[in-house]
Amino acid sequence: MLEPLAADGLMTRAAVRVNGEAVVEQQLALAVAAGAKRLLLLADRRTVGLDEVVETARDAGLETRIIADAPGLCAEVTAADELLVFGDALLTDPVLALPMLAAPGIATLPVEAGLAAGFERIDAETAWGGVLVIPGALAERLRQLPRDCDVASSLLRIALMAGVVTRGVDAGALADLRWTIVRSHADGQAIEMQRLRRSLAEAKARAPGRALAGFAVSRLANRLFEADRSPALVWLGALLPAAAAIALAAFSLYIAAFFAIALTWLTVRGAMILDAADRQGRIASALPDRRPDAALLGIDLLLLAVLALALGAGAQGQILPWFQSVTFVCMARIGGAAFPWTNLRPFFEDRFSQAIILQIALFLDVLGPTVMVMAMLVMIVWTAHQTLGRLRSGH
Repeated sequence: MLEPLAADGLMTRAAVRVNGEAVVEQQLALAVAAGAKRLLLLADRRTVGLDEVVETARDAGLETRIIADAPGLCAEVTAADELLVFGDALLTDPVLALPMLAAPGIATLPVEAGLAAGFERIDAETAWGGVLVIPGALAERLRQLPRDCDVASSLLRIALMAGVVTRGVDAGALADLRWTIVRSHADGQAIEMQRLRRSLAEAKARAPGRALAGFAVSRLANRLFEADRSPALVWLGALLPAAAAIALAAFSLYIAAFFAIALTWLTVRGAMILDAADRQGRIASALPDRRPDAALLGIDLLLLAVLALALGAGAQGQILPWFQSVTFVCMARIGGAAFPWTNLRPFFEDRFSQAIILQIALFLDVLGPTVMVMAMLVMIVWTAHQTLGRLRSGH
């Protein structure tokens, strides 16, 4: 359903862009993921951007029809069909929405919070959540109503009278804007910032590097989200300091190379925060993302090589620098996943701080001792913790 953004205009609310993608495009992606085969667009044929929506739907493999009213809908739906209805400009979290689209049902919300967010009342306790999945045969009852009836509201009442099951949406999704109606461009910007705040909160840590990455993203987010695919731009931006680190190491400028590695990790962390905000509300949020793991592994391999070279691996027959470097990087990776005190794990993951410490140690000509002391301290603390744990348990 594509209703006007303004009472006298042909720009639709569903055309508002959130994270660089129109609301209607996100609805289409959700419909395709739910198994939709055909798309019916209830809209004025003069609607701005309608042709683009139709083209996008057809590219996604959906047979598309534009309908104007209830009789138009009835002509397209048969008793053998199942009808999935999205309310106009409804934006949902796919993680919440997809399970509701697997079988006939009516999405519902607590009435007070639902009405405040602009959703339609069902009864004294519930409001409609903007999603219906009903047997196609029920759409035939629209023929008994006036031609200009509100199609969505009418289908809702028909489904309720037919006893279609209701399914409650988590009320917290309204407050988090994970289930909302986009009524203006200001709403779209508010959703973007709420997603970013959620990503920053999830990425929050006391480790200096992660804190600095979160601070930088929070300050630059408005400008970054003005560009489509902003996380992709930041991912690409991480290649610059990485390439600089390789070039600097090639010329034995290891102090500068460590700083370039620190900037690489900081940029990757910023891209991860932005990407987490950008993926919210998209089908991709329900799918695994391998890019962060690959990028962080690449940084660790780069750190390992630069550290080994800085420790003197270039000298013929020297295996000790490689041993020290591999021990340091592997200890950091294992500690980030399995160190017994979980509140310290972010410090093991913080390659920014580690690269800066290594840079300072190299400048002071104590790189080798610093690496060995850090590794020894971790092993001593870890071993002591495991030993004390066994003694307390009697094993």
